[in-house]
Amino acid sequence: MGHRLRPVLVPLVLSMLLTACAADSGGEPGGADSDGAGSGDGPILIGVNVEQSGGASVQGQAYVNAVTLLVEQINADGGILGRDVELEIVDNATDQTEAVTLTNQLVQQGVVAMIGPGTSPTTLAAMDVILDSGIPTISMGSSDVISDPASEHPNVFKTPQRGSLQAEELVAHFEEVGIESVGLIAVNNAYGDNGVESMQALADEGAIELVGVERFEAEDTSMVAQLNNLLGAGAEAILCWAIPPGAPTVRRNAVENLGIDVPMYFDAGAGAELFIELAGEAANDAFIVHPKTLIWDDVATDDPQTEALQAFGEAYTAEYGQMSGFAGYAWDALGLLRAAIEDSGDTTPEAIISGLEGLGEYVGVTGTFEITAEDHQGLGEGDMVILQVEDGDWIPVSAGG
Repeated sequence: MGHRLRPVLVPLVLSMLLTACAADSGGEPGGADSDGAGSGDGPILIGVNVEQSGGASVQGQAYVNAVTLLVEQINADGGILGRDVELEIVDNATDQTEAVTLTNQLVQQGVVAMIGPGTSPTTLAAMDVILDSGIPTISMGSSDVISDPASEHPNVFKTPQRGSLQAEELVAHFEEVGIESVGLIAVNNAYGDNGVESMQALADEGAIELVGVERFEAEDTSMVAQLNNLLGAGAEAILCWAIPPGAPTVRRNAVENLGIDVPMYFDAGAGAELFIELAGEAANDAFIVHPKTLIWDDVATDDPQTEALQAFGEAYTAEYGQMSGFAGYAWDALGLLRAAIEDSGDTTPEAIISGLEGLGEYVGVTGTFEITAEDHQGLGEGDMVILQVEDGDWIPVSAGG
């Protein structure tokens, strides 16, 4: 096998000892040692720090599925620079402290790059360690502050669209359909913070009226009071900013408890198979802003992403049976690293970072990336669509923007 799937849980004390030992011995992280995983003819070791258990496990398992499938393809095609790729996959259990511990561990193992953490809260918790390591890291968290500004995050990149871009696409759609006032309900963590900040910024500019902002905890099962507040404030539509299980719970509360009769929208974080599974019949008629991965087999033949989407969609659904709205973010993260290493011809941190910043247009499944030294995310308008649930399936409504 060209990859390893070894969930590793190492106590924080051991991680600190490893860091101290590396400092005492003069070793450098990120494959800088002469015998590290980033040099010679041995395998290229890439760390994958994701949420295979805990509250965001629906995301983490999709990430693991995607990178496992892609690394098998990469190694079957001869690897990268003629070397196999090994993945060191660790489960941070959707725990911020564990995300920090495991980031430290991957650094000490000599990974040449890191994929993840996979959420905004876990990524931001590990940010200091990531920055101190200098190792190129691609997060699947969507919060803008993960990679912005690039000057303060020189080795940090991310694949999901910025929350601010999602907000812009949603507001453009609201304008198209005549929605002027919106009520926002968001999960009470860094992920939800990004949604609130992004929508509030547009409201401050006069692009949309926010009649109310309500928050809920990730483990909550009833958001009826918050939804009632937004409806009472006169919201013409309600926008929910959360991942499953929170997002489908909000939808069920709205439909089953309140019989909601205003349009209801969700940010891209809701776009997993679990949304429809958990919301059941209540999912029907819900809207979402999302990359084209959920409609990979229903894009125009002249779309620049068609070939990439079909290759990904066919492989992923053949292996796992159902597309996940999260899987594409990890697929693109590994794909970007592959392209950057091949272009730079080296696996040092400096070479990979330079390679990412100099790729030009990279057509992924999340969108067409154009990462630069000033923009470590690289997506823009036109990479997202508005979708709606009909009879348990996502269908396109508008190209947005």
